[in-house]
Amino acid sequence: MTKKTRPAAQPAIVFADRLYPGDWRVEWIDDDGGIEVAIFAGPKARERAIRYADRQYGLFEEVGFDR
Repeated sequence: MTKKTRPAAQPAIVFADRLYPGDWRVEWIDDDGGIEVAIFAGPKARERAIRYADRQYGLFEEVGFDR
């Protein structure tokens, strides 16, 4: 099985989970409309989410949402 390389055309999105305070999410949409989601909880969840997005996708944006 070969590892799929992900194009940097679509950045991953890193953001705080709106339902679970303290959790952080990374979401990425592929060219076919499929969505990959990773959720990070616990100590340094934000830092781990950013590190994952950088390592997995290379290009990412950290966004915030108004409540």
